[in-house]
Amino acid sequence: MESFPRPRLGAHTSIGAFLTLAFFLLFVSTQESLSAKPRKVLVGLFPAAPLVYEANRKPTGLFIDLIDYYARANDWQVEYLPGTWSELLVKLKEGKIDLLPAVGYTAERAQVYDFSRNPIYVDSGVIFTKPNRIPRTIYDLDGKRIAAVRGSVFTEGFKAYISSFGVQCEILYTSDNPEVMERISDGSADAGVCIYSLGSYLAKSYKVSVTPISFSPVALLFAAPRGRNGDLIRIIDAGMVAMLDNPSSAYNKINNKWTHYMQPSRVPESVIVLLLGVLALGAFLGAWALILKKQVQRKTSKLNEEIGKKTAAEQELKHSLDEKNVLIRELYHRTKNNMQIISSMISLKASYFPHNEELRQVAKGTTERINAISLVQQMLYQAQDLSEISIKAYLEELASSLIANYSTGECAISLSTDLADMHILIDSAIPLGLILNELLTNSLKYAFAGRERGAVSVSFKPSGPESYLFDYSDDGLGLSEGFDFRTQGSLGLTLVQEIGEKQLGGRVSFVRKAGLQCLIEIPKLIASH
Repeated sequence: MESFPRPRLGAHTSIGAFLTLAFFLLFVSTQESLSAKPRKVLVGLFPAAPLVYEANRKPTGLFIDLIDYYARANDWQVEYLPGTWSELLVKLKEGKIDLLPAVGYTAERAQVYDFSRNPIYVDSGVIFTKPNRIPRTIYDLDGKRIAAVRGSVFTEGFKAYISSFGVQCEILYTSDNPEVMERISDGSADAGVCIYSLGSYLAKSYKVSVTPISFSPVALLFAAPRGRNGDLIRIIDAGMVAMLDNPSSAYNKINNKWTHYMQPSRVPESVIVLLLGVLALGAFLGAWALILKKQVQRKTSKLNEEIGKKTAAEQELKHSLDEKNVLIRELYHRTKNNMQIISSMISLKASYFPHNEELRQVAKGTTERINAISLVQQMLYQAQDLSEISIKAYLEELASSLIANYSTGECAISLSTDLADMHILIDSAIPLGLILNELLTNSLKYAFAGRERGAVSVSFKPSGPESYLFDYSDDGLGLSEGFDFRTQGSLGLTLVQEIGEKQLGGRVSFVRKAGLQCLIEIPKLIASH
């Protein structure tokens, strides 16, 4: 070891220097010891198996395994505070706990809590009933007693869902989901609201069955008190970004481990009973048809009796068709709601990047295209004919909605339409709506820059015995000299060409004049029956 020359000091000076050095080393050692102290994290624990719960006096579940992973990686000292869901939400708001797992994201909760960004698990609310009381549609719940957890996002989602159908239920509030299952089992409630993952787990211990009625899909995240524990949320977000696309990551291994707990361990008794009933009904109908055939051959006097049976069968068929229409309408309504959820999730994700204008415009364009399709589903839900819609009403409502959405008060846009009052197939209505969305959005963004007024015209009507003509124009800046939309067009104009020619089988052309004009000639067989 290299030696250094010692300075010559007096005895008192040497002792003072030694004591100063010793105190400094003790202070540094103490600070290092304090800085190495584990981060204490108090986590709320409530019964929501298999995502969060306690088994054999030990916290477990998908979210708990993920917390354990972060604790090992970041030297966290985790403690769990058990309680009911409602109690822990209040404690989180008051800052008495640091983290609460499996919290459904809503805009209202985002005002009170800080959420991690990447969904840990996406779940939805479902209705559970006794196995012999499974409803066929949402209308079967009208006037029923429904058990639901107070303060749950799925309880509020269910109330909004039945309200959209005009269905009224008596809500029996509970403190947790096991109490929901108990009320269904003892008959004090006709049905109950529960998150699908927990409900599937609890169904193994209660005489209940899941129904096809589902609603309110929601992303489950970690939540922290507003403005506190930002370090925990940042660590969770950074870890999830690194793990999501890696199949061998800790997150994906944990997710795969717990997914099988959410699968039914056996075929539900209700399904078995239903299948046996269908087989018995098929055998009965086959035997009945054979008997009727023999009776017709042997006794013509039975003709009046057979006519009566035929009438009854026709009434049953009409009832079945009416029921099918109700189910189709519910499907259109649910499709519209799901599109709105997707549109909201895209807008939410884009809001995380407020300074990326290009990303915000892409997200806005995507949501507008989704809304154009969603409007068709809404009109089909409200219409008598479930295969066609009024092209006049659809294009007018879509155009007015887009103009209102882009209106800033700087430029007044007037809209004139010449639309045939006719019904066309949904497979043609959706592409026409997407074409109008692209053309009108392009005009509203670029055609009237720096102007106080602008005009847009939309026309759709027969152009001959075998074709229709879609004519769109504005009085804006127009096309540049030598413009060719097939090689120079933007994404929007390229979509117009692709949809008009490949989906509708039409011919697309752009006309140079004082403004933009797009003409699309569509074969009549494509647009209607």
